Amino acid sequence: MAVGKALSGDALRIVHAGEKEEPALKDYMALGASRIDVLEGTSGGVSISALCEALRNSDIILTGSRAEQGAGSGLLPYVLAETLGRPIISNALEIKIEVGASGREATIRQFLPRGQRRRVACPLPVIVAVHPLAPVRLKYAYARRTSGKIEPLPSAGLDESVMLQPSWAVEAEPRHPQRLKAQEKKAAHARLISAIVSEVKGGVVAFEGTSVDKAQVVLNYLREHRLVDF
Repeated sequence: MAVGKALSGDALRIVHAGEKEEPALKDYMALGASRIDVLEGTSGGVSISALCEALRNSDIILTGSRAEQGAGSGLLPYVLAETLGRPIISNALEIKIEVGASGREATIRQFLPRGQRRRVACPLPVIVAVHPLAPVRLKYAYARRTSGKIEPLPSAGLDESVMLQPSWAVEAEPRHPQRLKAQEKKAAHARLISAIVSEVKGGVVAFEGTSVDKAQVVLNYLREHRLVDF
């Protein structure tokens, strides 16, 4: 919302897809949103066609890059771009509107790994996914929290076959084998010497004997270093 306020000021339109009783909407109003349009859906979620219909007349659509809580895939901006047939730019930190050779275009400062940044120019309309590290210059005011309005949008044109909330399959994470490592009990001076001087670690190599004798050598090592309790 901070990027949108810096871009369009009070003309910023905020659309929430979900329940109008969401507690976070009050916080958005306290941060400067005078009005929030709510697109409510069914128990299965909000259809992407209804959301695209509500945003079709917007030249710039700003979304987040990930969900703050719950089951979120981060695919919302890409689904919007595919449905509306618009280009998408991800990891945006700052947006400016300029007039180029082909008309009005958005100049976007984009986040890159290892502290790098780059500027990307794209003609309007465009969909922009804002990076979590985008600068925030909003101030919280309780008076705006109570004076803001939450207006429901008509939910006509719902397509139940394409919902924003997918059905998630929850599975138990498989257990991964852990490598057993004996703990070395040395004094501080001995650990310092081991770090600066390469030493040959001793051990037992069981070449002779039956398989039972070799297994007994391994079991004795595990018991000596308390890696097993039997």
